[in-house]
Parts: sequence; C-alpha cells; structure tokens
Amino acid sequence: MNKNLFDDNADDYESWFQENENIFESEVNAIKAVLPYGKTAIEIGAGTGIFAQKLGIKIGVEPSTKMALKAKEKGIQIINAVAEDMPIPDKTFDFALMITVDCFLRSIEAAFTEVYRILKDDGYFIVAFIDKATPLGMKYEKNKGSSKYYLSAHFHSSSEIKDDLRESGFNIVQTKQTIFSLENTLQEVKDGLGEGVFAVIKSKKITV
Repeated sequence: MNKNLFDDNADDYESWFQENENIFESEVNAIKAVLPYGKTAIEIGAGTGIFAQKLGIKIGVEPSTKMALKAKEKGIQIINAVAEDMPIPDKTFDFALMITVDCFLRSIEAAFTEVYRILKDDGYFIVAFIDKATPLGMKYEKNKGSSKYYLSAHFHSSSEIKDDLRESGFNIVQTKQTIFSLENTLQEVKDGLGEGVFAVIKSKKITV
C-alpha cells in the first residue's frame, strides 16, 4: 500500500463519501446485510473510520497516520499496522471486515492468512471489494490510470477473491452486491455477484 498517498489525501478521501452519500449508504447497507451483530469485530484498513463508525465497529487496523487520526476522532481504536503483519494475538476476534483494501495489498495471500490467524474458531471474514469482472468494474480497470487512488491498484474479480479465501482456509457462506450505476442514488442490495461493482463476500473460518 502507498502510505504516503493516503496520508496526503485523507481529507479528499472522506469528502468523496460525504459528496456521494447515497452510494456510500448503499455500500453500508450491503455490508450490514451480512454483518454478524453482537460480536467482537475489527476493520482491517479502516481508513478514516467512516465505515467503522456507521457499522458500530470500534477497533481497526490502519497504516496511514493521517487516516488513523481521523478514525480516532470518530472514537475508533486504531492499531498502526499493515494487513500482512498485524500485532494482534491469535484467535482474538469473532469477525473481521475488509473494505476495498484488497486492491492495495502487498500480498493478498499473506493478509488473508493473517486474518485467519486473528479470528476465533468459526469466526467470519467479510471482504467488500471492487469486482473487476462487472460492467462498472471493467470501467474502473480501464480508467484507473487517471485516478490518483487507483493508479497502482490491483483489482480482483469475485472468483479470484473466492479462490483466495478458500486457499486461506475459509468457506464462502453469503454474497451480496450493489452499485449498478455511479449516479448518487440509493441503490438496491442484491444476492449474488457479477452485476454490482461493490461486491461483498462473507466467509467462515474452517477449523480442523
């Protein structure tokens, strides 16, 4: 992850969600549809804490100092670390959440393995991401060179994320999707994957 990029653009990052509040709300609704409530939770790549605050998650991992400061202002406890190497004891959380972080990871395999380690037995890992195999995802991929955020991003398809989760020791248990248009309107949350660019996969840790 390009830490300086997010340090330099923390204000712009949060402004986008405020200006596109209906898209943001649609994404929140898609995550809420699979969220296990009443459990100990952590968001990995918490950014400014804008999602964590909406979802009632009180702990996050974030490597960007300026992003972390904004999250702390929202009452989120931040662990300054990267997803591939988290200073968290084994089997600490009931579920972990990662939102549009996969495309910035140095190693998705290392990060997913770390998530497996910090989850309790039968814990859940929820991954929300830009699905590059959808119509809008293809546009993101084609135009990422003109975006300061996505210039060096490596987007994944839903089939790639599912494969990575299975290889890291997770079973897929539920899928949701939203954002079928970039118009700032409240959008439907559907079951399945392949249409909406904002994809959500809920997986469960396999314990031997």
